[in-house]
Amino acid sequence: MPGVLASRRVETTCRAYNPLVRFLVVAISLLLPTLVTGQPLAITAPAAPGGGWDQTARAMQRVLAQIEPGVSVQVDNVPGAAGTIGLARFIQSERGNPGALMVTGLVMVSGVIMNGSPVSLADTTPIARLIGEYEVIVVPASSPFRSLNDLLEAFKKNPGSVSWGGGSAGGTDDLLVRLLAEQIGLPASSVNYIAFSGGGAALAAVLGGQLSAAVSGYAEFAGQIAAGELRVLAISSALRVSGIDAPTLRESGIALDLANWRAIVAPPGLSAAEQEALTARITRVATSAEWRAALAQNGWDDQFLTGPALKQFLLAEQSRIEDVLRRLSATNSASPTRLALTLTPSSLPNAIAICFAGVWILTMMSLAGATLPVRFQGLRMTGAIIGALLILPVVFVSLGFVASSTLLFAIAATTLRARPFSVRSVAADLIVGAAFSLALFLLFTRGLGVALPGFP
Repeated sequence: MPGVLASRRVETTCRAYNPLVRFLVVAISLLLPTLVTGQPLAITAPAAPGGGWDQTARAMQRVLAQIEPGVSVQVDNVPGAAGTIGLARFIQSERGNPGALMVTGLVMVSGVIMNGSPVSLADTTPIARLIGEYEVIVVPASSPFRSLNDLLEAFKKNPGSVSWGGGSAGGTDDLLVRLLAEQIGLPASSVNYIAFSGGGAALAAVLGGQLSAAVSGYAEFAGQIAAGELRVLAISSALRVSGIDAPTLRESGIALDLANWRAIVAPPGLSAAEQEALTARITRVATSAEWRAALAQNGWDDQFLTGPALKQFLLAEQSRIEDVLRRLSATNSASPTRLALTLTPSSLPNAIAICFAGVWILTMMSLAGATLPVRFQGLRMTGAIIGALLILPVVFVSLGFVASSTLLFAIAATTLRARPFSVRSVAADLIVGAAFSLALFLLFTRGLGVALPGFP
């Protein structure tokens, strides 16, 4: 009997609170989309303001502000090395953060290859391919080149006298000009190409008469074209593009077309649920009326793609760009063959290892006739350095250049010290090593433009 009474009390209570339960269910169902889509976002544009990546990020920012009112969306510019500096920073600093996104594209695929970047798009979480954009070749309105054929005739006669400008070396702009040279029978190495970190700088250079011609996506020059300050000589599409008054390369007798694409990726370390939520959120952006208006305004093609098909596309693009760069490199016969040492993020650890190997060989040679205690100390030092070199590639990628170089310096300094081991001496070695490594990091990244993973 007590059990029956208790059961009736529970049933009565449930009936009494049933409206409240229904209200909570409805409220949660209404608020859940807001909780999911209302998360603040930080979008990295791995280039200077004014370029295509920056324009894409800010177009997303505007559309998100319209379809998700009140949501904070921040755009951060991290220029350098065809986007690979921004890529390395994004992967290290935003790992596991579902509120971080980065704009990428064809330029970064070639930039990773040409800069020997230790990280690539394979280290990110693909979310969606958004747009495609054809390249345009423009000259100042006062330029003597009235058509693409005029420009190409001058280029054939004296390749060095024609200066081309655009985005990062090895990017879509650079590739188009070198493929264009190949089409008219000139080696790719004959191109006088000046790389800029963003479309804004290239635009200023061509308007200032510092370039014979500039190459980029139409949206980066649209305002100046409409104002009559720039003249479009050609567009890299197979057919004429609606709204853009420009002949195609094929109309000028050049059997070449090239489309740049841009995508959005998330950092590594996201759960499947977080990845699905981000994909759904970007899908809402890409299918909105506001985004379609942005496509029309900028002359972008809708190339929305997600899921496994996107991953397959990225793999195919990697292979395609590798083939193009390999072929263009093989045609650089105009320049004499010479031995060049290029320090890149992938070759730098090897260079350090070679230097230490040389020091080890010299040390062992000097210890050949040394006394036993001195020889033992030298062997201990050699063993410690060899151990450090074995783990250097792993530490370099996971912790970055500064941390790995600091550890290597501290290990070498500790083994070389004659006085007994102490915590104070190790701390001093770490401080000096960190200062030295940070100085080298700034030299390579800021001074030489080499993309290095700096911090975890």
